[in-house]
Amino acid sequence: MPSSSKSEVERKFLALDVPDGLTGPSGVSIDQGYLAIDEESEVRLRRAGDRFTLTVKNGHGESRRETEVDLDQATFDELWADTVGHRVEKVRRKIDLDGRLVAELDEYSGGLEGVRVVEVEFESEGAARNFEPPAWFGRELTGDRAWANQSLAASGAPEKRLEFRLRPGEEAATGVCRVITARASQAAAEVRSAGASADSAGHVHEARKSLKKVRSALRLLRGVIPDDERSEANRACRDASAHLSGARDAEVKLGTLEKVTVGESDLDGAGDWRGELETEAAGHRGDITPEGLAEVARSIDAVARCFRGRELVGQDEAVAGNAGRGYRRGRKAMKKARSSDEVEAFHDWRKRAKDLRYQLEILEPELPEMFSQTRKGAEELADLLGDLHDLDVLKADLEGRDLETEDARLLAKAIDGFRAKEVRDCLDLGAEVYSVKPGKFTNRLGEALSGGA
Repeated sequence: MPSSSKSEVERKFLALDVPDGLTGPSGVSIDQGYLAIDEESEVRLRRAGDRFTLTVKNGHGESRRETEVDLDQATFDELWADTVGHRVEKVRRKIDLDGRLVAELDEYSGGLEGVRVVEVEFESEGAARNFEPPAWFGRELTGDRAWANQSLAASGAPEKRLEFRLRPGEEAATGVCRVITARASQAAAEVRSAGASADSAGHVHEARKSLKKVRSALRLLRGVIPDDERSEANRACRDASAHLSGARDAEVKLGTLEKVTVGESDLDGAGDWRGELETEAAGHRGDITPEGLAEVARSIDAVARCFRGRELVGQDEAVAGNAGRGYRRGRKAMKKARSSDEVEAFHDWRKRAKDLRYQLEILEPELPEMFSQTRKGAEELADLLGDLHDLDVLKADLEGRDLETEDARLLAKAIDGFRAKEVRDCLDLGAEVYSVKPGKFTNRLGEALSGGA
């Protein structure tokens, strides 16, 4: 029985719609099952067409050790009976990529119907790091054990609702690192899609949302990982988001102006202002080049790589403390906004409300119902504060426009009218969201994460 042993360096991704015209051989049906699985190794049987193999893999993540032995069909059939309950069925298609690389596209069937992943094998870890995925590669899955074939065989596909939340039995800090990796990988995939799309606005918007969620998650690791490492990742996400912001910000101004002026026939200056905003939005769209987007995707991928596969145990109390710290800061920001009515105070409160929403979203599966209600309230509050922020940005933009004095006055009055209602709504809802005292909130959160609730 011929055998081989080698180190395997692979990266795995979700597969989006595969473009027409990609070259490669037709698909091969594969049945594979697992005789043994533990934390660091697996023993796998595979039938691929008319070839039968037994493979032992050690390690997990991007680089693994693999030993493979060819089997005859009789031996395979005898062992196959021992894999019941730990099997997958798929069709594998090989697709040629640039640089003489080959993508292996797996389309699963049976209980995994609809799951599509793509893997690329590399000669070295350096080559793997330097690989720039094409736009049809989705979020990277490398190192996520729930997406390994042995886990798919034993447990099925991961629950979608837990892809960006703690999974059952997962240490809080370990789960936060996994979510940071997944969110950053999702942002990078959206940026790559934007570079290949005729209409990039939607992909840019989704990328920026994912980056904001990464930054909120990073705040849960304060004191858990080195401050300079956390700051560097935060800075990379902030800079990437800033690169993507121009066109999106101009389009938000246009949408907010439409909301303010709809049905208002006496706002004559709105047409001229709208025309200027449309011109600026078109100009900002030109700022987003394929080369610039590729650089942004690389910087985001570096963040994902930094947190991929990290296991941080015994940090539940620290994570709870950081979430409680964010809650306390949000409550303080609300009080300042209420007493000062300053634009910057409401903007700061908006950021804190988003942190509360995104952080509780990650931790929610391990928390009692009261925190789900707080998370929902924080989500609604963040949206309201976002609408208020859009009005404030529009008002500041108006002050820099060369419009007729009376037109500018009427437009400012219309914006102020909308703003007054938004402020009232935000303060009313904020009083509900932040009704629990910070100390009690943090203690309850810590008890829940440590299994005391």
